[in-house]
Amino acid sequence: MVQERFLTQSYEDALKDFNYSITSHKSAQWDYVFVTASNEKQAEAYRIQIKNRQERKLLPEKTEFIVVSDIDGKRIGSGGATFNIIKVLADKIGVKEIFKKKMLVIHSGGDSKRVPQYSACGKLFSPVPRCILGGRRTTIFDELLIMMSGIVPRCSSGMLIVPSDTVMLFNPLQVDLLSCDAAGLSIKAGVLEGKEHGVFLDGEDGELLKFLHKQSEATLKELGAVDSMNNVNIDTGCIWFGSRIIEALTGLISDGNKIDDKRFNEFVNDKVRLSFYADLVYPLAKDCTIDEYFGEIPEGSFSDELHKCREEIWGAISNFKMKVIKMLPAKYIHFGTTQELFNLMVWNMDKYSYLGWEQKILTNVTNGGALSNAIIKNGVQLSEKSYIEDSILGSGTVIGDKVIVSGISLENVTIPNNCVLHGLKLVNGKFVCRIYGINDNPKNSMEGTFLASSIKQIKKYTGIGNEELWQGSLPSIWTANIYPECDSMQEAVDMAIILYNISDGTATDEEKEKWINSKKYSLCDSFNLADTKAILDWQKRISEEVHAENFIKKLSDGEYSSDAIAELYQSENLAEEVNYILEFAKGAQFPLNMRIYLAIADLCKKDAFKFNDNDAVYFEDKAYDIVKNYILDAIDEEHKVPAEFKFVKDEVIEECPVRVNFCGSPSDAAPYCLEHGGTMIDGTILLEGKLPIRVEVKKIDEPCVEFVSGDLNGRMKFYDMKELRSCENPYDTFALHKAVLLAAGITSPKNNINDVSSLCEKIGGGISMATFVDIPKGSGLGTSSILAAGCLKAVNEIFGLDTSARCIYAQVFAVEQLMSTGGGWQDQVGGFTPGIKFFQSRPGAYQDIKIDYLDLNEDIRRELQDRFVLIFSGQRRLARNVLREEMNQCIRNNPEISEKMELIRQYCALMKYELERGNITGFAQYITKQFELIKTIDKGASNTCIEYIFDVCDDLIDGKSICGAGGGGFLMVVLKEGVSKDLIKERIRNEFMDCGISVWDSTFIY
Repeated sequence: MVQERFLTQSYEDALKDFNYSITSHKSAQWDYVFVTASNEKQAEAYRIQIKNRQERKLLPEKTEFIVVSDIDGKRIGSGGATFNIIKVLADKIGVKEIFKKKMLVIHSGGDSKRVPQYSACGKLFSPVPRCILGGRRTTIFDELLIMMSGIVPRCSSGMLIVPSDTVMLFNPLQVDLLSCDAAGLSIKAGVLEGKEHGVFLDGEDGELLKFLHKQSEATLKELGAVDSMNNVNIDTGCIWFGSRIIEALTGLISDGNKIDDKRFNEFVNDKVRLSFYADLVYPLAKDCTIDEYFGEIPEGSFSDELHKCREEIWGAISNFKMKVIKMLPAKYIHFGTTQELFNLMVWNMDKYSYLGWEQKILTNVTNGGALSNAIIKNGVQLSEKSYIEDSILGSGTVIGDKVIVSGISLENVTIPNNCVLHGLKLVNGKFVCRIYGINDNPKNSMEGTFLASSIKQIKKYTGIGNEELWQGSLPSIWTANIYPECDSMQEAVDMAIILYNISDGTATDEEKEKWINSKKYSLCDSFNLADTKAILDWQKRISEEVHAENFIKKLSDGEYSSDAIAELYQSENLAEEVNYILEFAKGAQFPLNMRIYLAIADLCKKDAFKFNDNDAVYFEDKAYDIVKNYILDAIDEEHKVPAEFKFVKDEVIEECPVRVNFCGSPSDAAPYCLEHGGTMIDGTILLEGKLPIRVEVKKIDEPCVEFVSGDLNGRMKFYDMKELRSCENPYDTFALHKAVLLAAGITSPKNNINDVSSLCEKIGGGISMATFVDIPKGSGLGTSSILAAGCLKAVNEIFGLDTSARCIYAQVFAVEQLMSTGGGWQDQVGGFTPGIKFFQSRPGAYQDIKIDYLDLNEDIRRELQDRFVLIFSGQRRLARNVLREEMNQCIRNNPEISEKMELIRQYCALMKYELERGNITGFAQYITKQFELIKTIDKGASNTCIEYIFDVCDDLIDGKSICGAGGGGFLMVVLKEGVSKDLIKERIRNEFMDCGISVWDSTFIY
């Protein structure tokens, strides 16, 4: 546990150092990072992935990254690749400058024969089960850069060479490379582990004496490589060459000032095929003899040319000393074989959880086996003993035990136990699916195990000959032409299953014939012919879909939208992911589609991200369009307007009061009420002793629609139906009038009447609607909704349509949506229905309001009347802006806001209880409590001026709040017992004089 904490902290420190190197030019950085590749195609795959990181500013800018491939695609060995790096850099900056640079070299030019699914793009970029910023999966490449960044300030000029199949975990504070010509980085491990690896044998001064490669426990102990704790110094493959050794090696292939091509070609070719470890490192061991050196197994084969090169290398560097640097605690995680990969991902992941490694990353499910960048659809049977990466498993797929699936899409297929299935697209546009056993070693000959039997057995079952299988190549699993070329990945998968069936002797004659007659590739050829860009695009596509699906799932599960956005924010494929999400949203239902659009709107606010030039406002409006249509469809279904209707009266006049909302807002507003229902308590009032709202609807002779706004001194006649149906501009004087006729069904497009004259002919005349409001605009007293209720009552009555309160409530709700003001239903219920009321709705698209009239005796009514005061703030605020922000918080499923909304609704019930028992002071205190909550939901509900008004009369009141959504309009206060209204009127008048802030008379209507 102590070691784990040390390594965790060391890793976090390394990551911090690496991130600092990205953001600061003052940080210590490698001058060059070289990555070797086996051929130019593999090199291009490396360059694409490095460039992607550079474009996203995920790599240090001062460091130059250079990918060097083997010359002409011929295998020159890791030692030859090291000389090639020296030549590339010498050609770039000059021989003398090389010795001044700090270089990191990652040898990654192997075929990855033992983990074939990583051959095409290189084992170096194989995934590590950890995600970092932006949900990006790391690779061995990323992890190496992170860990090795801490070594830069602890070394002089020279070259640090590291393998590409190992993740190192150590603390660079334990590494000092400033004063040594060469060094090997080692970690302490038990002898049982050490005998499976290379071991350093060092002397008392730490100088390397011998390399011991895969020696028995007895031999290691006999040679003194095992310490008193039964540990050995494992060779990690990380080797440091200081500038003097680099200079000596450069001297072998140069004339001192420039590279000598003739000398270079003698050391770097596919016949000599120098090994970095066997040919360049081995001579540095103190007790190594030249004869032992000449006997070291080469990467290629023994030859006179190799012998000559070794002679010169020995003469150049054997006198240098190599230091063994011992790191403890430290670990290295080897991604060497398919079986090791499987064991790490499936069985041993808990050993590395302290590093943030997880068995499931970049996936859309929580069950099943180990998953990395994988999508699992419904209807998949997935064994816990499986590892799926870079794949999509569709319905009907069955994955057996000990199975690895990589780079493929599967559907309606069963993958047998103990198999690896790997899909490749080739450069010719065709596909192959490589299948092999999880324990198979592709380096083995045809005698070795392969799938359920062996290549030899497959030959026997099918009668296929050696020439067709190997075409002159040295027979092995790696070079056997057994994988059919197909026109689609699905066909390639089917052929892979046929190959398995052949291996276990269950294939039909028809299957055998199909396989025999196909064009086939080997593991080797298919990797060399792979379309690496297509592989990377496929991985990218899956990660896009995973991020997008997880984003959608979080919203669908009711999680806070900021958590969903975290699935996308800073993703390298953000635009593509948003596109996928928006396509999904087109077919999604309420409320998920609404939440998607608002979350995308919020995403657009981050770092000025726009999607196809659409910004936050566009997507927010899309969210509210969904709310609007959801409500309108439900109301239209519930209150269908007859196909035929005419004037049944010549004139109807309606007069209406206003309302004060004591508590419950904004629970009545959409979309909150649609999902949770709403709860309100309010009262109906006269203002200055009169009904302040008046509506007159008349039949007129002229075939037009005439609107009059008495309070705004506006009058207009409409002859164009399109103009009549346009009611979303909140600054349009007649937006409400237009919305009323639409909500009532008079000008609805469903009537199939597209000109005003035809409408007037149908209904028997023109229409005049005049409105008069004797109250400041933006009052917060529900004026616009109550005015809409009066208009609808009058319109419905003049045409003999439904005038029930239930219908009017619903139609006003529709008016609010048509005008895009986003209002709720409490205004029309509160103002259109007399009395002090507690009213509720249940969740649903159609809001059916249950009204509970408070049973207040005369004494309670009198005391409430005496203590209740309305103060006009002299300010106006557009309700749409207030409600949008409040409702946005609800759509986002902000848990804090949801909790406060629920508390506000509970306050309504408590206020009803206090009021009915005559506790006006207790009632007033809850008014204040809900006001304080509202201010936390919407910061604009109050402001400095409003708070100043409350402060002026604070000693006179027991309760205070805003009316409506707040931010201006009227304020309500409940006076302390015994305080007269005259006293507060005088206080307000003396403080604010004639600045527009005043007390208005109000009278409750029962």
